[in-house]
Amino acid sequence: MTTGELLRSAWDPGTVVPLSCILALAAYFVHFRRRLEARAGSFVLAIALFFAALASPIGVLARGYLFSAHMLQHLLLTLGVPPLALLGLPRERESARPSRPGARAGAIAHVGSWLAGVGAMWIWHARALCNAAAVSAAVQSCQTASLLVMGLAFWRPIFAPRVSARLPAFSVVLYLFAACVACTILGVMVTLSPVEVCSAYMHPVDSLGVLPLLRDGWGLTHQADQEVGGLLMWVPACFVYAAAILATLGRYYGEERRSPQVPLVTGGAQ
Repeated sequence: MTTGELLRSAWDPGTVVPLSCILALAAYFVHFRRRLEARAGSFVLAIALFFAALASPIGVLARGYLFSAHMLQHLLLTLGVPPLALLGLPRERESARPSRPGARAGAIAHVGSWLAGVGAMWIWHARALCNAAAVSAAVQSCQTASLLVMGLAFWRPIFAPRVSARLPAFSVVLYLFAACVACTILGVMVTLSPVEVCSAYMHPVDSLGVLPLLRDGWGLTHQADQEVGGLLMWVPACFVYAAAILATLGRYYGEERRSPQVPLVTGGAQ
């Protein structure tokens, strides 16, 4: 098998994934039909990434073949789909008297959101859970659902449809920088670890006949595969966080420039 043949043939959408995509798109366009904007493209892209993560060769190779494919799938489901889905939601109107949680409750909620996003990275790379997700369709389904939910929880304080529910710009910088540090630590540990992070990928059942291509054509030994997976967690993930930081700061300073300036009044009243 060649790389081209793999990319053409290793698609396995099944029934649940396409049906989920169709239902999500139908619900979106029906519910927001009167408020559709250019941001609808973000939601469509989120659904496309979801489909690619699970039905394309990425999803097929993540099922016990390549740890690096598993890691790429993981990143798409936590750092790709959730923020794009949130950006695709129409902005909600602010109520005249918005109900804000207390400072303590708000801080606890944001810490919980941060822990959900970082936990999505760490929890599913515990050896027992990683191995189970690699070989069990049921566990993989639970993993997919949890990654999406935890990813949405993480990105909501940044891209919530209601602006008042978002973190202040400089809190976002700290929030994302801390997440980048946590992912970097995990990525370094995976990349440099001499111990198999997910041993299920050491002896895949080659029902597709792709192992000769992966091992000989691509040169992905188990150790090299693990190193690529660690680098994916380490470098691209931080690029996503950095891009979100720059977008947040750009939006903040853009709003500062557009805000009306109150003229200074000098002298006494006439």
